[in-house]
Amino acid sequence: MGLRRLPSLNALRAFETAARHGSFSRAAAELNVTHAAISHQVRALEEEAGVALFHRTGRNVVLTDAGRALLPVLTLAFDQIAEGWAQARGEVGGPVTISVEPSFAARWLVIRLGKFNRAHPDIDLRLMPSSTITDFERQDVDIAIRYGRGGWEGVTSERLFEATVYPVCAPSLVQAAEAAGKPIRVPDDLRFQTLLHEETTAHWKAWLDAAGVKNTRWASRGPLFVEPALALQAAAAGQGVALGNDPLAMADLSEGRLVRLFDIETPDDEAYWLVYPERSARKAKVQAFRSWVREEAGLMPAEIAGLKERRAKAKKQVPAENSNP
Repeated sequence: MGLRRLPSLNALRAFETAARHGSFSRAAAELNVTHAAISHQVRALEEEAGVALFHRTGRNVVLTDAGRALLPVLTLAFDQIAEGWAQARGEVGGPVTISVEPSFAARWLVIRLGKFNRAHPDIDLRLMPSSTITDFERQDVDIAIRYGRGGWEGVTSERLFEATVYPVCAPSLVQAAEAAGKPIRVPDDLRFQTLLHEETTAHWKAWLDAAGVKNTRWASRGPLFVEPALALQAAAAGQGVALGNDPLAMADLSEGRLVRLFDIETPDDEAYWLVYPERSARKAKVQAFRSWVREEAGLMPAEIAGLKERRAKAKKQVPAENSNP
């Protein structure tokens, strides 16, 4: 191998940090230097390259085509250097940072993290609840779990599991409806209940249509919740009927805080995805988390089968006149 011809590593680091943040000021704050020092290093790098790396417009800086081509190469290189240096010193190299959809974090991931900690006591996890698309180039995030249609540009998207939705409520609500003379026995009976919505009423309308309910103008009634977890929490508190899915409602269904009202379920056109950039795929600790969460997702069919078996047994213990289909 011939002699490597490299520019100043300080200049490369200044450019990579400024490009990742889209700001010389934020790069200066991260590297604990002045704005002028960042500007000087970037200018020197541009002069050596013979090409502009940023378009400068007032206080803003925008990458040129050359800058956009260089950024991912440098980010990956610096990540690998940091990882290799940590391993050489016998260090783990910091936590795995996971950006995760808040409802999924609260109702599925967090309750399983004990398993990960026991399997990987040397790896720390840092959870960042967020529903927005992760910018891996600008954010300090290793891997993300998102709810959507997948196919996000510039990253690998692996489907964890799909979701189907169905009505759930607290057992006390079923009992109260029965006592009030308005039992919940068929889908049309839901018109007498408060429906809990996740941001939009469209999901309820789709489910009611699939259940054969006519004249569903009343389905738009009820409070809207930004996060599905909040709607499920309100349902468990007896405030109405929500639409749940297995990943989010599983724990409450298993422990009896929620009951499923009908066997009718509708497919969701979105799913839960594991999302990460190429640079993260090279980190052993990130791959350890990826393998673990995929394995946990693979356990879902067995958990669902167990839940259905417990629900069937519970139905046999309820008098026929009080049972729900």
